[in-house]
Amino acid sequence: MNSETISRRSLVDRFFFDWHDAAALGAVRFYFGLGLAIYLNIQFDQNLKIDAFGAHFHFTRPIWYFSLLGIDTNVPWISFAVMALLTIACLLFALGKWTKPAIIAIIIGIFYMKGVRDSFSGDVHHREIPIFALLILFLFSKCDRMFGIDARKKKLPPIEPWESSWPLRAMQIYIALFYFWALVAKLRLSGLDWFTGGGRIQHVLISRAVRDGFTPTGEVVNLSLGWELAQMPNLVWFFGAMVFLFELFFPLILLVRDWRLKLIALIGATVFHLANYFLMNVQFFFYPFVFVTFFNMNLFHEWLMGKLRLRRSVAAVAT
Repeated sequence: MNSETISRRSLVDRFFFDWHDAAALGAVRFYFGLGLAIYLNIQFDQNLKIDAFGAHFHFTRPIWYFSLLGIDTNVPWISFAVMALLTIACLLFALGKWTKPAIIAIIIGIFYMKGVRDSFSGDVHHREIPIFALLILFLFSKCDRMFGIDARKKKLPPIEPWESSWPLRAMQIYIALFYFWALVAKLRLSGLDWFTGGGRIQHVLISRAVRDGFTPTGEVVNLSLGWELAQMPNLVWFFGAMVFLFELFFPLILLVRDWRLKLIALIGATVFHLANYFLMNVQFFFYPFVFVTFFNMNLFHEWLMGKLRLRRSVAAVAT
């Protein structure tokens, strides 16, 4: 084996395995699980806006796996039951209790709730695809071996730092490339016209704003901010250019080691998602909870617990 091969392997090893301490994976699982419970309730709330014991009805256009399974009718109470179980499974996953079965339960619950929602609308949404990919990585990792109820009660042996690092690194790569491939998809669909003033972004701003109609005074019912932005093509071009650069260069976050620089980048990503929500009603606004994978959440957890203990001590002395 020549020195070049050894050097290349060493670089790969450092990239994937020399990153976080052993407890980091379990800490990320904890905070990711808590965020996931909130995220899924936001994503599937429309399934729960009907009478749980009301009439059954046929779906507009069953999603492909519902068609494959012969599911063409909505039974309202099932969504309420699945959502409750899904939330419980997320909390069990976060707390490290029956972690792997909880992951499987979450995946099955997502498939059912997504199937119902998308069969309502006759459209396929992709907001759960990144979550599914990250859950698969958690499933095949040793995330249940530390920082959880079962790990403490069963006194499971600790994992090595490299066993904590590789799944977190894989999650970071997936998230970073999720943005990059979103840019590629836009370019493939309509080229640079997507980002220009008067192009695809302006078209989406207008179509989303007018789909709920106008008030008697001629104002749009919803997304008025997006409607007003669409009237300023130069500003649309500017924001389009910012989106282009953001999605093009976001993978560079994988090379950043300073947590403060990563935090700035991830705040920018959060602003991006919030802007998409308020301008176009793209409901990825809580998606930034996945960014916990970019940080050593064990260090954050220890800092947070230290702050809480200090506050309790001060309160006890004061009383």
